[in-house]
Amino acid sequence: MLDGELNVEGMTSKLMLASGVLWTAVLGLGLAGYWFIALLVSVFLFHPWFVIGASSNGTISTKLLVYPLGIWTGLQLSAFTLTEYYSNAFAGSSPEFLITGMHPSFAAVYWLYWVGGFMTVTLAYGIYFRKHFLPDGEWDRFLEEVERVNAAGETREADEPVEVRSQ
Repeated sequence: MLDGELNVEGMTSKLMLASGVLWTAVLGLGLAGYWFIALLVSVFLFHPWFVIGASSNGTISTKLLVYPLGIWTGLQLSAFTLTEYYSNAFAGSSPEFLITGMHPSFAAVYWLYWVGGFMTVTLAYGIYFRKHFLPDGEWDRFLEEVERVNAAGETREADEPVEVRSQ
C-alpha cells in the first residue's frame, strides 16, 4: 500500500486553488472569532504545497503522504489541541506544574509544533532525498534543460537587431 505512487499530473491548478480556499477559510474563521478552528484549518495550508513540491514526474510516493506529511499533520493538530486544552484549563491561574520549565500550553507548541515538526521534515528529507525528492537522473535532466534554455536564449539574442546610436 505504501509502495504506491499517486498521480498528481495536472492537479497543480486545483491544489493552488485549494490553497487559496484554505487561506480564505482561515482568514474568514479568524475574523469571525473562531480562532481555534482557524488555527486547526491552517495546519492543512501546507498540504497542497507539499504535494506540488514533493512530486516528481507527475507522481508522489504514498510513503511521503504518511511520513512526513501525516506525522507532521498529527503533531501540528496535537500541539494546537493541547494548547487550547491547557489554555482553558489554567485560564486566570497559574499551573501547578511546568513542562521543561514552560507553561503546558506553550510547551505543547514548542515541543510538538516547533521541535517535532522540524525534526519530522528534516529527517524525512534525509531519509527520502535520493529516492523521492531527487531520483537518479532527475538532476541530469534538469541540467540538460537549463543548457537547452540557455542555448535558446543565446541564439535568440544573436538574431535580435541591435540599435546603435551615434553621439
